[in-house]
Amino acid sequence: MKRKYTFVMVSVFVWIELLVTSPAAALSLSYNTGSENVSGTLFTPQYTDQGQTYGPFGLNFSYTRSFDGARLIKHVEINFLFDSALGFNDGQKSAYNAAAETNIENIWNSRFVITDIPNNHTFPLAVDVTTTGPTFNQNVAVHSGSGRENALNFFQNSTRSVMAHEFGHHLGLFDEYIGGAVDKYPNPTLTNTGLMGLGALNVNPEMLPRYYQQYLNFMNALNPGHSFTLAAVPEPSTLLLLASGVFGLLASGKLKLSRLHK
Repeated sequence: MKRKYTFVMVSVFVWIELLVTSPAAALSLSYNTGSENVSGTLFTPQYTDQGQTYGPFGLNFSYTRSFDGARLIKHVEINFLFDSALGFNDGQKSAYNAAAETNIENIWNSRFVITDIPNNHTFPLAVDVTTTGPTFNQNVAVHSGSGRENALNFFQNSTRSVMAHEFGHHLGLFDEYIGGAVDKYPNPTLTNTGLMGLGALNVNPEMLPRYYQQYLNFMNALNPGHSFTLAAVPEPSTLLLLASGVFGLLASGKLKLSRLHK
């Protein structure tokens, strides 16, 4: 009975690890890799909703997306231009750049993966924000204090959720709230919880599958014939609950076995 108990425990840990990471480096099946530059224009004509007129809105976006055989990445190089009113020295500018990179990546990364279901392979999805140049995808002005942000204007006190929201425009995503640069008005895509909608006002906005659809399209184009799908990465709390449940079952089984042997 002891051997059976040990085998089950190890199997569960392996299953949990694969669910989260599934490192492609260990895969024997080969996939086509590649990289490409993506550019386009977001445009929302002027519209009137409940007597209020908004827009028009427009933005040119560009980024590089790539698949190296292990994960898919979207790379955006941002040139933060600091207002003289901020009085930032070089060290403060570097600190802002680093904080912006961390804020954006922490919200966007480790949320979804692409899975090849028939072959049981998983590929993480990530964004990579850099500020070193010399070629930039976006120039973003940084202003003192607080204010109404947009894709090209951040503030000294911009929250991480707002930064991540505006970064979504750098990837070609529309706003998902009335008053913003929405798509398909008078029937736009809206959300009260998602990052590109009113969720940007929350500390932990919901990251919706449609924000990652471009990754799936790219993977399908690189590797036709596979059955790829998007899958959400379980929240750490969910994994802890799962692990605690497993331990509970194992402990319960061990307790019963010990009682039987008394």
